[in-house]
Amino acid sequence: MTKKDIDHSPTPKGGDEFDTEPKDNFRGGENSEPRKENGKPSDGFGEDRSGGPIENPGPNPFSPDSLRITGDINDVGAEKLLLRIPVRKPNKQEFYRVSVDPDYRLICAIFELKDEQEVYLVTPAALHALAEDLRHVELVLCINRQGAIFFWPVPVPAPDGRTNSWHQSAREAAALAKDGWIRMVANMSEGSYSVYRATGAIPDPVWPEMSMTEMLQLAFKDGRLIDKEDHPVVARLNGA
Repeated sequence: MTKKDIDHSPTPKGGDEFDTEPKDNFRGGENSEPRKENGKPSDGFGEDRSGGPIENPGPNPFSPDSLRITGDINDVGAEKLLLRIPVRKPNKQEFYRVSVDPDYRLICAIFELKDEQEVYLVTPAALHALAEDLRHVELVLCINRQGAIFFWPVPVPAPDGRTNSWHQSAREAAALAKDGWIRMVANMSEGSYSVYRATGAIPDPVWPEMSMTEMLQLAFKDGRLIDKEDHPVVARLNGA
């Protein structure tokens, strides 16, 4: 054997000189798990070692673009339900209309608890139980520019025809509100209401499709119909 036949190359440290098989997972050590992306083996460079590209996980559901509402936010197919109808006088800052339909007007008697700001409807059978505490009014159906419905108890003249300037101007305002949008403000120096007509182009009101009976039930529910002498309000007035 000649010198040139002898291989003087060094043996690799820590292993058999004939162990030339490549090691897997060279980045994480011999005991590391293969790297995975989307549940599939990956080489860490965007390639699926099972044979195909990595699947796109899709948009993030919490992205603002996925949550942003466009268009009319009220146009969601919902209808507002009328659950209660206030009984009150129009306030000085609102324009209102009065229904021209005679079916939505009622001459009646009411009783007011001033401290609690509650109005009760009194039936003819219970009138004698309240006597001087009653008010005779005409309930008229009103609506303001925001579409809010309410009953306005407009004072009526006394049986002998007596009235005052406050009541008279209120009735005049109610009559004018049948044909246009009206606002009324108490004028203390004149002792009556000043009435203002809207000059802008306000659309005509949209009235709810309900009967007068249904509306009265909403306005005077929760025990606010006094129809007998032993009603709790009557007992309260009598000191019981």
